[in-house]
Amino acid sequence: MKNLACSFLNKITRVKVFVLCAFLLYSIFILTGCHLSTGRSQHDHHPFYRNDSWGFAGFGGGGAMFCPAVSPYNADYAMVACDMTGSYVTHDGGMSWRMFCLRGPVRFFVFDPLDSNIVYANSIALFKSTDRGNTWDMLYPAPDKIAGLVSRGDHAQEMVVPLDRTERRVLALAIDPENSMKLYAAIAIDRAVAFYHSEDQGGQWTREKDIDGSVKNIYVVPSSPKEDRTIYLTGKNSIIVRENGMWKTNPGPPHVGTLTCYAGGFDRAQNKYIIYAISGLSYFNPAGDPSGIYYTDNGGRTWVNRQDDLMKRHIGKTDFPEWRTIATSALHPEIVYVSYNGLKVHDDTTCIGVARSEDFGKTWKLAWKDCLTKGGNLFGDNYRKGWIDERFGPGWGENPFSIAVSPVHPDICYTTDFGRTIKTMDGGRTWEQVYTKKKEGGGWMSRGLEVTTNYNIVFDPFNVDHVFIANTDIGLMESKDGGESWTSATLNNGIPRAWVNSTYWLEFDPEVKGKAWAAMSRVHDLPRPKMWRRTGISGYRGGVVVTEDGGKNWQAVSDDIGEAAITHILIDQASDKASRTLYACAFGKGVYKSIDGGKTWEKKNKGITGGEPFVWRITRNDKTGELLLVVCRRREDGSIGDEYDGALYRSADGAESWSEMNLPAGTNGPMSILVDPETPERMLLGAWGRVTEGPFSHDEGGGIFLSEDNALTWEQTLVEDQHIHDITYDSRNRTYYACGFNGSAYRSEDGGSSWMRIRGYNFKWGKRVEPDPRDPEKIFILTFGGGVWYGPARGDENAVEDIITPIFQKL
Repeated sequence: MKNLACSFLNKITRVKVFVLCAFLLYSIFILTGCHLSTGRSQHDHHPFYRNDSWGFAGFGGGGAMFCPAVSPYNADYAMVACDMTGSYVTHDGGMSWRMFCLRGPVRFFVFDPLDSNIVYANSIALFKSTDRGNTWDMLYPAPDKIAGLVSRGDHAQEMVVPLDRTERRVLALAIDPENSMKLYAAIAIDRAVAFYHSEDQGGQWTREKDIDGSVKNIYVVPSSPKEDRTIYLTGKNSIIVRENGMWKTNPGPPHVGTLTCYAGGFDRAQNKYIIYAISGLSYFNPAGDPSGIYYTDNGGRTWVNRQDDLMKRHIGKTDFPEWRTIATSALHPEIVYVSYNGLKVHDDTTCIGVARSEDFGKTWKLAWKDCLTKGGNLFGDNYRKGWIDERFGPGWGENPFSIAVSPVHPDICYTTDFGRTIKTMDGGRTWEQVYTKKKEGGGWMSRGLEVTTNYNIVFDPFNVDHVFIANTDIGLMESKDGGESWTSATLNNGIPRAWVNSTYWLEFDPEVKGKAWAAMSRVHDLPRPKMWRRTGISGYRGGVVVTEDGGKNWQAVSDDIGEAAITHILIDQASDKASRTLYACAFGKGVYKSIDGGKTWEKKNKGITGGEPFVWRITRNDKTGELLLVVCRRREDGSIGDEYDGALYRSADGAESWSEMNLPAGTNGPMSILVDPETPERMLLGAWGRVTEGPFSHDEGGGIFLSEDNALTWEQTLVEDQHIHDITYDSRNRTYYACGFNGSAYRSEDGGSSWMRIRGYNFKWGKRVEPDPRDPEKIFILTFGGGVWYGPARGDENAVEDIITPIFQKL
């Protein structure tokens, strides 16, 4: 792993903000219990307020978001995290967002209560920003205590490797309300969890108490003595209390095994710290527990269940609604919000949304209420919708995973769910999405909150303004203005409803105007093992669809294949345009061929080993007419040399038979193969590494390989990145591109013999680089959860990396 960054920004001078009651601003590290100053940066001239010349070609939203947090200084300054490794900051109340990447999903954000410039984020390490999230330094483990970084496994999970080879994780963090030099943290070192404090803003840590179990939140009581704070540590079903220098544990509500979420705040009028918790059957606790919305004002010595007023609206007799998350304002804990699902208000009507209480949970109102009925689903009339709502209706995004309430303005909160970030400014009287914006007279445009997974971006060869993006979960999206704005391309136009979830590929016929084929599937995220490791491929649904009018209407044409996850389509451009020869990859079934434009198909698996071949990509050597096939491996345990290996195959007879090709020694995870269009015996291979023994060992066998002899032998030309997804080629300037899961994309101007990192692009999980057909100096980078990036093909040499701490590979 090379230097994470090689340049520094001058730190913005910290400006102490006068706070009338400083201790009350403590609350910002009270997020929602879900651990999982307006101003623009000096880089306003860049798209989405980035520190480089990169922007996005997209529509915003479309993927799950978590852990919002709101600054105590200005409610327009907020952060959101995605489980797909991206994080996002807004300084204008969600009108625009800047993506940043800390090498993994962020589990929580903590704002400094005394310095508006400082914020902490916990990802693969604990990071600190002194410029309001513009750039980040690694704080814990300390950089000088780190041996290096490794990326391991199917998702290239990044790990910090301390010099002592321990695994270190920060579980929760809090800042003293009157002394921001003093931090409190729950830290796990290997399997040992303990409570620590730091007197120098995280430079050095002192271990104070061993903890039996995990910690979700740390709450500091601001009215307690400065030299001996009362502190609450929330756990699975208890609260650990430090008071008057003594430690004790207060159990959770009786018979509750798991409290899924906590929220807390200081009530100045009562001089009490209020803690809320929820339990029951939910998304975060599928095993279930007795249902409750619990209140304690004494650190968990006693609990009161305050769900009764909400339950008056529920007519179910044997079930309970789901309480998914709970949040409060740290300065106004009398205001509390609960995300609910399954609230049955009528025999044929179930409601989802957010409930709000203004009296510590004694009484509630349904501030956000979407109704799911037998006759159709209805949005609440106080919600301003975005494209997800327009396309999929109520219920697709569900009720919020997370809620963040402003510490100082309890009527302002942000919520996140399966595809949206939504905000209220007036205590829930009205709600507005903040992930997308509508172009006047056009489609939907991104605000920078890009969280989708994409497989390709495809331009209509007869109309450069007509563009499609193939996506997971949201299906096919279409633009008619060159990618400026977008609409769904799968609504009521012939694509079977069960197939619209994911589009893995789209191929236009280069000679027949308006004609294209698309690979559709109900199964998302292939070929990642999470999609088949438990249930296999027997339930996969999907097929091939064709359009004759540029996507206005589609027709399913894969009856001969049957239901399958189609992952790739290849047109033999040498075939008769009136009756094209096509090839389709059906993941887990094999290769299918059509010689009549897709009307009929035949399986062509002769020579391919295994009963369920994970066929992924097929390409054609236009000089020789040979077909090349990539079959993904079926295991992720690092083994090699058995029937579960991935493979490359070659066919010289139009897929009638296949012969296995050589892979590089030690490689069994091929992902893409590309033939040099000028020299047909020259090939480039992108591969996924295998895990090796040891918790801190590197993956092996992945990267980029070059063959000069038609795949008889291979030479590795990129080893630092062991997780390469796709390799592509721009014939206009004879440049190769590659992308993978290690936060980098690459270009090669010497036929793949050497590679240069494309500076500025740094999303952790990248999939594919597509050259812009309109401009060879621009490229699109498709990602696994970070949308479609758009920027300079040579990178931005002046780009400032998100992480500015120099971390060197020493392993």
